[in-house]
Amino acid sequence: MTVKPTATATATRVSEFPRVVRDRLPEIAEGRQDPELQAIADTACDDLAAGKSAGAIIVVTRTLGTLDAEATDHATARELVKLAIDTTCFEQRGRVDEF
Repeated sequence: MTVKPTATATATRVSEFPRVVRDRLPEIAEGRQDPELQAIADTACDDLAAGKSAGAIIVVTRTLGTLDAEATDHATARELVKLAIDTTCFEQRGRVDEF
C-alpha cells in the first residue's frame, strides 16, 4: 500500500515533521523527500482523526508509505506517530500516550 497525502492534508498541514525526522531518525529520512516524509505524518493524523486503533495506525506507519509491511520496526513506527502528533496534528495530543 502506498501512502499518499490527501488533498486536505497537503492543503492544510504544514509541519516540521520532515525536519524533525531528519534530525531524530536519519535512517528513516535517508533517500526520502520532504513530501514523502510528510505523507507518513498526514496518514497517521488522518487515521488518528478517524478514530482508528493505535495498533492499526502502527501497522500502516511501519510501511513508511511503501509496499513493505515491515519497512521499519514497531518502536520506530510508534516514534513516528508521536512525532506526527507533536508536529502535524496537535489536536490528537490526547492520544499520544497510546504510542
